[in-house]
Amino acid sequence: MTRQGKEPVIMKTNRLIIGADGNGEGNYTSLRQSITFLFEKNPDHKATDSNSPSHLVHLKGNGGAFEAGAAWTKTVQEGPNRGAKFFSFSVDDPSFDTPLNLTAFVLVKAKDKDDCTEYEVVWRRPRRDAA
Repeated sequence: MTRQGKEPVIMKTNRLIIGADGNGEGNYTSLRQSITFLFEKNPDHKATDSNSPSHLVHLKGNGGAFEAGAAWTKTVQEGPNRGAKFFSFSVDDPSFDTPLNLTAFVLVKAKDKDDCTEYEVVWRRPRRDAA
């Protein structure tokens, strides 16, 4: 994207990179917030319990990283990407007006067991039930 007579506008993309070990790092930037986060496999995760988060989410700050949320591995149920895995996660901090609910969809799948998988991190306004 360019502005007439100006330098190109660089669009920052929100990403999450998960390594072969299942841990990763990502970022999310909006007009009001810019966060860097770490994904850590949850050592207490129970695959048979859908309420058990697959990952713990840590925000990186000036004083280091601190646990600020959790992520769940989900599966697309409909459409052309049916069966694809994605992450649904939430992070919160006293500096936020409300918790930040994000989703990470696969962009580039690992080609072999030593590769990383790259995800696009997106925010969508929560759905409101019809009155």
